[in-house]
Order: sequence, then structure tokens, then C-alpha cells
Amino acid sequence: MGIFDLFGKKKFETTNPFSLKAETHPYSLRANTNDYVDLELSLANNSEAAILSSIVLTVPKGLGFERSAIQQQREVRLGFLKPGEQKFVKVPLWATQRTQKGNYPIEIVAISHYNDYAHVLNEARKTIAFRVD
Repeated sequence: MGIFDLFGKKKFETTNPFSLKAETHPYSLRANTNDYVDLELSLANNSEAAILSSIVLTVPKGLGFERSAIQQQREVRLGFLKPGEQKFVKVPLWATQRTQKGNYPIEIVAISHYNDYAHVLNEARKTIAFRVD
């Protein structure tokens, strides 16, 4: 038994333990309007152990996670996912009068944590293109 075994050392997988799906409903937003869409995320645990997990969302300027679209990053803590368990999260994505037409990349990072949310064990990244007409 080593010194690190006393502090909660455990074996972990180096492969990606997550399956991540992302959709927006409705599909797009109109430019220069105060409106929102629902960003629907589905995260599944494909590993054989329970994983403490969270999702971090990042959007460019012009979009945001509240009505004024000032906040461009959001973390959603999901807690422990049991093996094979799937969690569904719905996050509103807002546009304002300053939002111009174009494609906006939305970066989604699913993170597995070690002992608490401060220690990152593994992550899966996905970027989707969101259209503003």
C-alpha cells in the first residue's frame, strides 16, 4: 500500500467513457431579435464504473445563456452517472438585438472528475454549428 492509496487513489480508464448527443429546438434563431432556443444535451456513461461528471458549454459573443447574452460559458454538474445511465439536460441559448446572421460554433465538453469537481480525469469534446438567419 502506497502513500497515495490513503488519499483515495483509484484505477481509471484512459478511453473515452462518454456518449454525447446535442440538438437545438427549434433548429435556428432569427438575427437581431430577443429570442431563445433549447439546447438539449444527452450524456451517457459507457464505462463499467460510476463517474462524477459535468458538462461545460461555451458560445461566442452574440449568443449567451441568459436573456442579456452576457454569460458565454456555463457549467452543468450532473453528479455520479452509474454504468449505462443516461442524463438529459436542457439549457436555454439566447440571442439579442446585437446577434448578427451567421454560423456560431457551440463547444460542448463532457468531463469526468476524480474525487470532486476540481480534479479532471478525462473529457470528451464536441463542437456543433448553430445557425442564426
